Amino acid sequence: MKLKVVLSILLCKITCAVLRVFKKGGTSLPGKIAMLFCKDILKYVSANVKVILVTGTNGKTTTCRIIETALENAGIKYFSNKSGANLLNGVVTSFCLASSLSGKNRHDYAVIECDEAALRQVTKYINPQVILVTNIFADQLDRYGDVNNILRLIADGINNCDSPICINADCSLCTHLMALTKNRTRLFGVDVKMPDTHINEQNDVLHCIKCENPYTYDYVTYAHLGGFRCDNCGYRRHKPDVGAVSVKNMDVTGSDIAMTVDGRLYDVRVNLPGAHNIYNALAASCALNAIGIADKHILTAVSTFKSGFGRMETVKINNVPVNIILVKNTAGFNRIIDYLFLVDDEYILCVILNDKPADGTDISWINDVVFEKLEEINDKIRYVYLGGSRAEDMALRLKNVDFDMNKVSVAKNDATLVKTALEHNIPIYITATYTAMFNLRNMLTKKYSLTEFYK
Repeated sequence: MKLKVVLSILLCKITCAVLRVFKKGGTSLPGKIAMLFCKDILKYVSANVKVILVTGTNGKTTTCRIIETALENAGIKYFSNKSGANLLNGVVTSFCLASSLSGKNRHDYAVIECDEAALRQVTKYINPQVILVTNIFADQLDRYGDVNNILRLIADGINNCDSPICINADCSLCTHLMALTKNRTRLFGVDVKMPDTHINEQNDVLHCIKCENPYTYDYVTYAHLGGFRCDNCGYRRHKPDVGAVSVKNMDVTGSDIAMTVDGRLYDVRVNLPGAHNIYNALAASCALNAIGIADKHILTAVSTFKSGFGRMETVKINNVPVNIILVKNTAGFNRIIDYLFLVDDEYILCVILNDKPADGTDISWINDVVFEKLEEINDKIRYVYLGGSRAEDMALRLKNVDFDMNKVSVAKNDATLVKTALEHNIPIYITATYTAMFNLRNMLTKKYSLTEFYK
């Protein structure tokens, strides 16, 4: 077995090095090769490291970045799957690269983003210090099915181990994990309605998960999140251990909130804009508090962390700010539209929509995005460029909401899209699905000398 472990790790490292020489990323294939030689290699390379496992539909990557920043502040050595390769292969790659050939890890902690469906595979081999569940939204219906199936997948993963869990108190699906698992639980959430929310969107969790009676909401933050309760069976939101008791300001660079951590009250600036990033900050704070990180390190991380690649990432190309934002489902795209309301100056909007397996082959979710609200900020959108394999579908969606199609055109490829957008010499906002994000980032790296996405 020792020889298998050494060979598995060695081949993983060699494969990754070769792939990165040829600018191919090397995030998933090396892990797949490692498991061919030692199926349970993850058990060995994770044996002497404490693991923070982050799963859920939206916000995993950004939440991991906040956790990483806090660990840095505390002087704790860690590694992470920074590229966002969050299936079993990608997780194995990250652990093998961080280990010696004997399987000994060189770090104290691992911060691991994990796909919801892959969670039960990963927790077969890892017993994390804590499992954090950010939220559950409708996502990749062709792969996951409905939201209740996502809930079951996450519950299965949690039940593989005895790790404490941190879950979203405002998500009626997440809260139900307390009934589906026996793990010790901590909660995070927002105690108040968000200010300046422009999107009145469809709620895809209307009925009580216990008795199917319609929920009553004392307030809604967005989508199905908020102060839910069932007046029939009594199922309701619980008071969070880590919460935002007020949201004082939301602007284009971030949000000012009052946050409690086990009853201790702090004013803090969340370093990225949008309601979703307030939740990401609370989620990270909850997990960090659960493993004993001091409040001062948590607060500094929330106010200073930098976004992960493609998550509100801003790069300068020819002195033009280009903002790159991953979108993959209705709830996420609605948050981006909300954010665009905060932008004061004119800008170019780009949407790159793919339908590959990693994106979800069913793109019907774009029909539930509230693109009608773009009409209210039409004066700030100078032009819209569409790309990806389903660009024509996106164009039709905009036409169906009576958007000014004189401002819309379809680009033949990413390079053309970016080149044409840059010619306007004003800020650019690019929203892209998962595979489109990787394609775009690779093109930008080669053509405009950006840092590799996995660094």
